Amino acid sequence: MKIISSIKELQKRSKELKKNNKKIILVHGVFDLVHPGHLNYFKEAKSHGDSLVVSITADKFVNKGINKPYFKQSFRLDFLSSLEIVDYVFCSNSNSAINVIENLKPSFYVKGPDYKIAENDTAGNLKKEKTAVERIGGKLIFTEGATFSSSSLMNSKFEDYNPAKKIISKHFKNTSEIKKIFTNTLKKISQDKILVLGEIIIDKYIYSEPLGKPSKEDILSVCVNKSESFLGGVIPVVKNIKQFNKNVSLVSIYNSENIKKKLKNELGNLKNINLIKAPGYKDVVKSRYISNGSTKIFETYNFANKEISSHLQGKIINKFLKKFDHIIVCDFGHGLIDKKLASLISKNSKFLSLNVQTNSGNRGYNLFTKYSNADLLCIDRGEIRLGIGDKFSSMRKLISDKKLKNFKNVVLTMGSDGHLLKRFKNKKIFEFPAMNKKVIDTIGAGDAFYSYLATFNRHSSNPVILSLAGSIAGALKTNILGHKSEIKIDNVLKSLIFLTK
Repeated sequence: MKIISSIKELQKRSKELKKNNKKIILVHGVFDLVHPGHLNYFKEAKSHGDSLVVSITADKFVNKGINKPYFKQSFRLDFLSSLEIVDYVFCSNSNSAINVIENLKPSFYVKGPDYKIAENDTAGNLKKEKTAVERIGGKLIFTEGATFSSSSLMNSKFEDYNPAKKIISKHFKNTSEIKKIFTNTLKKISQDKILVLGEIIIDKYIYSEPLGKPSKEDILSVCVNKSESFLGGVIPVVKNIKQFNKNVSLVSIYNSENIKKKLKNELGNLKNINLIKAPGYKDVVKSRYISNGSTKIFETYNFANKEISSHLQGKIINKFLKKFDHIIVCDFGHGLIDKKLASLISKNSKFLSLNVQTNSGNRGYNLFTKYSNADLLCIDRGEIRLGIGDKFSSMRKLISDKKLKNFKNVVLTMGSDGHLLKRFKNKKIFEFPAMNKKVIDTIGAGDAFYSYLATFNRHSSNPVILSLAGSIAGALKTNILGHKSEIKIDNVLKSLIFLTK
């Protein structure tokens, strides 16, 4: 059997081969799309010894951006094992080859010629792997043959892998051009004084097993196994922005002192946390019952669900508005911002970005129309229909409605259908597709999209740059259950590189 299924078996196979004086050659990678370049690489690698072992990175450790890996590890293993030149294949539960090297003890660890250039090692593991192979008496060598890019082939031939390829190619010459614009924009963002306003939400995930319907009641029974809580709402937005802007501040309201402790743990060195203890406010807790790892069964709310006077927070927020270059509002409709405060924010912000959400806790009563103007308004299909009062018109017609005339830029998110972006200057509507086809959890994807697009929007007028920044962040978030992690800027840049090859 060519497929080695465990570390113990890997060690056993290594001892057997070495006992028979066989030189072991190891190559390691994702091998998502095997092409002629890989076959030449395998041939040249094997010419240095007797037995060729191909180890692949397990699905959960593949860190090459959106929709990666395209093929699951079981398919990748089966295909590689069918190649005559390959003697053994192994799936590594790690983000590097170090564990495989230490247990297989190959004579040679072979990488392609592109890895001679340090910046091509996007995973950043080669130095450690070189140390590991030399420690066991082996050697790192590079092949000399021609290289082919799997990402380039997938971008050009697999439309569902990169649905934005045609748009990207139309506007940019190459990867280096778009990467340069991205990094320059990030530098400008890092200099902004940013204030984020919004409610903190405790997102509780209760992992359950459905038991079915009781015999005497028309309800659903579930068996609760475990639960975990995340700081949601405005917090993931702050965490995303905090990576590339150290000047970001937060204003929110709270009730329980535990919120302060959680914030300190989550945000660490963020000094500019301004929490207002508002009378009558109750911390918002949303509990989602989850089955089969990520399937949501139902949701419960625990909150006040009543109007909270904005007098106190209005006085405090008004002091901040003109001190900041960019005000980013995450209005979840749970008590922080009423119509009076919304009007104050619209009138006194130097540069204002709005995300005004409709959800089951405020359905129909938290509309973007409570703001008079903004530099950016980001809403979804349901929110634009409710705000304009139009149930049937197309999204393209709605985004051009006169009720939006005072919003300089409008972004309309449409889930799996991507988004529309309209600028008030040229009145053109730019359409961009959704990037991710492998969704684990949609919660927070819109907030990730908004946090990246809003910060980029202040310094870029290019709709492709804005769309890529937001769409990549949103797509990466759909692969994260709950709010286990912010959307790492390094992962956004990696995805950008792979998508533009």
